Amino acid sequence: MEFGGRSSYKGKGKGNETDVRCFCALPAKKCKSWTDKNPGRRFYGCERWKSPLDCGFFQWIDEEEPFGWQKQALIEARDEISEQKRTIMELKKTISHLQSDLGKNAEIKEDIINGFLNM
Repeated sequence: MEFGGRSSYKGKGKGNETDVRCFCALPAKKCKSWTDKNPGRRFYGCERWKSPLDCGFFQWIDEEEPFGWQKQALIEARDEISEQKRTIMELKKTISHLQSDLGKNAEIKEDIINGFLNM
């Protein structure tokens, strides 16, 4: 999840993360960016992000942007995880279809057996 270029507000300090509050005065939500520019970079955002009540609060936890081989490794890991999630969803759909077919086959088998028994 990444917030757009919005203003930020620093809470009472970085010493105690629970002190960070958004402009709504709610405890800020700790999030992680997975964009190509900031993979794995942590930030605080409004708890109400993507809702009509979002106050627009945004504050980086990690001061420095990721760089070098670590940045590339994070991007590659993100992409691999994303592909694995897609594969898992496809496999779950296949399993669901197979279970449905299996149930239909069981009903057909039961109908055949009952037909023979009623002869």
